[in-house]
Amino acid sequence: MKPSSFQTTIENQFDYICKRAMDDERKDYMKSLSRQSKREISFSDMGDYLVNQFSVVDSYSTDFQIFTCNGFTVGVESDLLSEALRDLPDKKREIILLYYFMDMNDTEISELLKLNRSTVYRHRTSGLAFIKKFMEEQEE
Repeated sequence: MKPSSFQTTIENQFDYICKRAMDDERKDYMKSLSRQSKREISFSDMGDYLVNQFSVVDSYSTDFQIFTCNGFTVGVESDLLSEALRDLPDKKREIILLYYFMDMNDTEISELLKLNRSTVYRHRTSGLAFIKKFMEEQEE
């Protein structure tokens, strides 16, 4: 049997409505993707500083070499640096640890250790020169 013109019209209208609904859904999906892409940033486009904020690194006390100076405890992670610090005389090691790890300036260190400020500066610079030389020799 041949469908009537009324039935054909209904089928064509239903076909049009279905195609229109699918097209509208596609447009909505594309708008949603566009809005989402404006809000999101790819990890490859982010700087290292931001990406590192999302990571966690566990640190254990066994990862550090512990030094104590004037009641302060300082943990040094680098084995090479801790070895160089151990080879320094006690006074120079103390000054370097206080300056670089405890963020004290020469004046504060001189008051703490009861030394002249220029003496603290001299010990610190000669200690750094020793550490630099020690580390360069170990890398060769």
